[in-house]
Amino acid sequence: MILNRGNVFSFLVTAFVGAIFLLMIFETWALFTGNKPISDYFREAVHAFPGWVFVIAILVGITLGHFLWGPATGRLAPAPRPLSQLRNRNPAN
Repeated sequence: MILNRGNVFSFLVTAFVGAIFLLMIFETWALFTGNKPISDYFREAVHAFPGWVFVIAILVGITLGHFLWGPATGRLAPAPRPLSQLRNRNPAN
């Protein structure tokens, strides 16, 4: 197996979706058997640490927005510049 950026990202996405699937199975099992579901644990955490939950929600939103909307393209996007121009930029400009 060749390890490159695309393969690692694919593996991480697959692992994330698999973990969510397992959590959904546990949630379904807990609801059918009368045990405490995962959502009760999250509810307790939200009430205990509302500030942290807000910060995590903002970070997740920024990350999802970054990956879902992608790079700027179109009429209002900045013009592409060669790498040499970006490297030799004067900080005063």
